[in-house]
Amino acid sequence: MRKSLAMICALMICFLCIAGCAPKNNTDPTNTQAQTQATTADEATTAQNTTVPATTVTTAPTTIAPEDDVVYSPISYNKVSSDKTQSTNKRPAGTGDEANRPSVDTSDKRYKYVAFTFDDGPHYDLTFKFVDKLAEYGGVGTFFVVGNRVSGTQQRAVKYAYDMGNEIGVHAWTHSYYYNTCSESRFRSELDKTADKILSVTGEYPLTMRPVGGGITSSRVKSSGFAVINWNVDSNDWRYTGRSQSNVNTIVRNVLNSTDEGDIILMHEIYYNSYDAFCIIIDELYDRGYRFVTVSDLLGLDSGDKGKLYYSAY
Repeated sequence: MRKSLAMICALMICFLCIAGCAPKNNTDPTNTQAQTQATTADEATTAQNTTVPATTVTTAPTTIAPEDDVVYSPISYNKVSSDKTQSTNKRPAGTGDEANRPSVDTSDKRYKYVAFTFDDGPHYDLTFKFVDKLAEYGGVGTFFVVGNRVSGTQQRAVKYAYDMGNEIGVHAWTHSYYYNTCSESRFRSELDKTADKILSVTGEYPLTMRPVGGGITSSRVKSSGFAVINWNVDSNDWRYTGRSQSNVNTIVRNVLNSTDEGDIILMHEIYYNSYDAFCIIIDELYDRGYRFVTVSDLLGLDSGDKGKLYYSAY
């Protein structure tokens, strides 16, 4: 009997020791709820302060058949096109109501002439602003438009730009293909659909075209049916779209530090930073004796210049 009691006592002591050594679970519901709320708050704060960087996909230029076909792309220091043939003829009259407007006279040597060009529009707000700012100085420019964006208010923006004396040129229908890599059928579709859209809005078939990204082969320059316009002053405004004065100032420097007489300046009409910078740029260039004309007037283009590539007037 005594041995049995002793064994029972020993077993109870072992059980109590094991229970005391076991890990303790926190079952306090108030404490658990507080921890959950704190974790959720921390995650929300982290999410608010996290910016996902934009991803830019760069397509390396490649040639199409034949293998010796030259791929043209703009070079910042290249101010002369190898295909340039200076013409004294002015832009021909088109078929629309505004097509018989007089060409800008660039023979007045008191001034220096440059062409502002604007890609990727139209824009429901900024196209009007760019046109009005040019008009403050009696100036005009060339707008290379994306055809499938020309509708509604943006179609009215194209017509407004045209009626104010600006030139409307072809850029693309979708802005999804590069003309040095896409198929021939896609190349023709991108150009022809956009040109037809411009004709339907302005009453004038466009004379000029700008390749997406500036890349195009020599054979496609010749077969395009347009005067192909690249540039030799690049604002790089599409790299500085975040709204800040620093970004605006960078765009301004990119243009003012590079511009000379006869240059073709590349900007985009779909970014507010571009417009803010443009206002500063055009004010300063005007004070420096520059005046602002379309690409066709700067280069003296006519229908005989189709199939040629230009970077500037000189």
